[in-house]
Amino acid sequence: MIKNFIQTNDLKEDRMFEPKMNNKVAVIGLGYVGLPLLCHISTKYPCMGLDISEKRIAELSSGIDNKNCIDKEYLQGLKNVKLTTDWNALRECNIFIVSAPTPIDEHRLPDITSLKNICSKLGEVITPGSIIIFESTVAPGTTEDICIPLIEESASMSLNKDFAVGFSPERINVGDKIHTLTTVPKVISASTPSALSVISELYANALGCKTVTAPSIKTAEAVKIYENVQRDVLIALANQYSEYCQAEGIDIYEVTRCAATKWNFAEVYPGLVGGHCIGVDPYYLISKANCIGINMDLVEKARKVNEAETLKVIDKILSSIKSENAKNVLLVGLTYKPNTSDLRNSKALEIAVDISNKLSEVSLYDPHVSKSDLPAALQPLYCGELPDDNDFDAVITLVSHSSVKSPVGKKVNIHIFK
Repeated sequence: MIKNFIQTNDLKEDRMFEPKMNNKVAVIGLGYVGLPLLCHISTKYPCMGLDISEKRIAELSSGIDNKNCIDKEYLQGLKNVKLTTDWNALRECNIFIVSAPTPIDEHRLPDITSLKNICSKLGEVITPGSIIIFESTVAPGTTEDICIPLIEESASMSLNKDFAVGFSPERINVGDKIHTLTTVPKVISASTPSALSVISELYANALGCKTVTAPSIKTAEAVKIYENVQRDVLIALANQYSEYCQAEGIDIYEVTRCAATKWNFAEVYPGLVGGHCIGVDPYYLISKANCIGINMDLVEKARKVNEAETLKVIDKILSSIKSENAKNVLLVGLTYKPNTSDLRNSKALEIAVDISNKLSEVSLYDPHVSKSDLPAALQPLYCGELPDDNDFDAVITLVSHSSVKSPVGKKVNIHIFK
C-alpha cells in the first residue's frame, strides 16, 4: 500500500495567540470520561467540574458516584475541587476539557446536540488565552466545521488569535482496572504549537501517561473512530465464525484460544455489542462517509451482523425454554458488559425487555445495578439479592459478572457468552 504523506490540516502558525500561564482547569461533563479526568487532573492543577445535572453535582459533592465511574478513594480528592452547574463559575478557568455525550438518535444518526450546546455556552465564558480540549467522540472534521464556529460566534473571538482548540480522544474502558487513564497513551492535537505544548504538559503531569501527537485535529478525531470501528468489524467476524463453528460442532472459544498463540492473530471473541462506543461510533463514520460519497459497506455489514446477534440470542433462549417447557425463568446480568454498572445501549437489557414481554414468569438479577436504574416495566421483576433456592426452571446468564455464581435451573441453563 502506498502511504499518503500529505497532511491537509497540520498545525497552523500562532496568530498572536498566547495561552494564559496560570492554569486552572474546567472539566465539563462528569460522566464516565469527565469524572476520572477531573479526579486525576485535580491532583496537579486547581480544577472545577461542571455538569448540567444538579442531582449529579449533589451526589459527587457528598462523595457518591452512582455511575461507578471511578474507585471511591479517588473521589476524596474532589474535596479540593469546586463542583457546579453554573457556567459563570467557569470564567476564572483558562483550560476547558469537554467530555460531552455523543450518542445516536432513534434513526441511528449522530446526535451532537449536547456538544453544540456546550460550545455555545463556552463562548460566553472563555477569555483571551483560553484553550478548549475536546474529548468527545465525533466524526472527523466536527471540531473544525461545527464546534469552532459556534464558539467564535458566541464569544465574538477568533481561533488562534483569542483562543485555541485541541482534541484528545477519550480511551476510557469502563470497568477495566488495567488499561486506565494513567497507563494508556493519550493522543493529543491542537490548533497551534503553543496550545499543543500546554496540552501535552497538562496530560503528562496529571495522568503520567505517554502522549502521542497527531499532526492535526482531524487526524485525532479519526483515530478514535478507527479504534472502535476496527473492534466492531472483528467482533462481527467472530460472531459469524461462531455460528459456523456451532454448525460444525466446534467450540469457538477453543478455536480462538489456540489461534491466539499466533503472534499476529487478534484475540476477539463473539458477543453482544452494546455500550456507548463500539455500538455507536461506527454510525458516526457511516454518516460522515455518506456525506462525502464514500461507501463503507464493510462497516455497515459489521453493524448489521452485530445488531442481529441480539435477535438470535432471544430466539435461542425462547426455543430452549419452550422445548423444555420451562416456566419460571431467571435472567442474570443486565449491563452492556461484565463487571460494570453501565446500562447504556445494553443488549442484555434489550433481551430482558423482550423476554419479559413474551413470558409470564421472569425474574432479573444484576449486582451492579439498582432497581431504580431499570425501565419502569422491569422494576417489579428485579431481585435485590441473587436467589439461591434453585426454584427456577431456567437460568439464563446474559452477562457473566465475575462476582456472580449463577444458580442452577432445573431444566435450562444457558451462558450466552463465556
